[in-house]
Amino acid sequence: MKKTLPLALLLGISAITLTGCGKRINYDLPADPISFNTTDFTNPANKEDTYRSMELNGRTYLPYGTVKTSINGDDIGKCIGYIVQDGTEMKDVRVFLLNQDSDTNYLAEIEIKGEMSQPTFWRATDTAGKSISTPDYIESLEYDYWK
Repeated sequence: MKKTLPLALLLGISAITLTGCGKRINYDLPADPISFNTTDFTNPANKEDTYRSMELNGRTYLPYGTVKTSINGDDIGKCIGYIVQDGTEMKDVRVFLLNQDSDTNYLAEIEIKGEMSQPTFWRATDTAGKSISTPDYIESLEYDYWK
């Protein structure tokens, strides 16, 4: 009984973080999902600074941040695909559009079966150094590339 209560509490907190008080996120893959093959990206300003990257419609995306407070289906748009890393399809790691980002400057990566996983928000490299609108639920992780 003692182990069940903390686990149930932990799962409940995780659900609140990912769903907040709004509608639930739709995790379903589309009929024709994009397989996002991740590759290594080296910061041109610092060859020691490398990241995983992915591409969508000719734009390169790098990790940018995580969730600041909570997110829900009002924030996260439709699922567009899943991650492929080192040739391994990771269909439980999904890529989503963001409802507050009509320019697709950001993408969300969410592990749908991770009990404690936090979303990772990816930002398009062509926005570096530019003043763009960042949804208020995204917290920058201050990666060197984005400074």
